[in-house]
Amino acid sequence: MRLICLFASLTFKNNTMIKMIHHFIPFLLYVVLLISIVRAALNKIENPKKDKFLTLSLIFAHVQLLIGIVALIPFLSNGVDMANAASRFLIVEHPLSMILGVVVLTIGKVKAKKIEDVAKANKTILIYFIIAIVLFAIRTPWDKLFA
Repeated sequence: MRLICLFASLTFKNNTMIKMIHHFIPFLLYVVLLISIVRAALNKIENPKKDKFLTLSLIFAHVQLLIGIVALIPFLSNGVDMANAASRFLIVEHPLSMILGVVVLTIGKVKAKKIEDVAKANKTILIYFIIAIVLFAIRTPWDKLFA
């Protein structure tokens, strides 16, 4: 494990491209999520299996999560100082909330795909996607996002 952290630290520590991508994908994710939530609230999603906005929501969320995990690896080699709020936020709170949000988003889409009634599928998407966007929003570092 230490060897992996050392390798990742050497590989990704100075790579600003990963940080830049991780910085800009949330804008796309929030826009697509909000569109999906509004469409679900208005019962405009006719087929959750083939809806492009739902698929884009999942794609952006999973890509953002994977890039975030790659960006997190160098910080893990230093350990976690739970008394330091900034360190705890970066290494524990932010990743955990994002993982939970992506899991909720994925569960919501999968459940909606299995429901035959369009109104019930839209309600399922609405509930799960709102929970996911709240999880994303409460642990997004807004000060860094607009810096």
